Amino acid sequence: MDLKLFYLGEIADMTEAQIIEVEKLITSQIHGIVATNNPETGARLSALNNLRGQHLGALHYGTDATSQKAKNIAADPRFEVMYTDGNGSQVMLSGKAEILTDTATKESLWEEWMNEYSPEGPTGNGICIIRFKPESIRAMIV
Repeated sequence: MDLKLFYLGEIADMTEAQIIEVEKLITSQIHGIVATNNPETGARLSALNNLRGQHLGALHYGTDATSQKAKNIAADPRFEVMYTDGNGSQVMLSGKAEILTDTATKESLWEEWMNEYSPEGPTGNGICIIRFKPESIRAMIV
């Protein structure tokens, strides 16, 4: 197995070429597997849809505003996400997340599937946006 990238460390220390490889993998996937910290039960895993414009500076996901994920992030902003292509490539990112509910952010990232949770569209309260700012990474891309 030939490796295109093997990197463990801080995102701030990555080269532009390494960032490009990681972002290619992230944007080629529909979902990321995210972990939040539930104060009562510990780590909680979920699959979340990638929203458009994903890059290592900030990754965004939409979720039901009343979801356990949103509650967990409000209580503890530590957040991890994993992407894998099923062929040996994987990227795991760690950092902090925040919940955004402002209409401008929701409008800029709104997708059709979100209407199920917020029939009023981006002005409604059914969907919130998770903004994740990764700090460290474990990446192996083949």
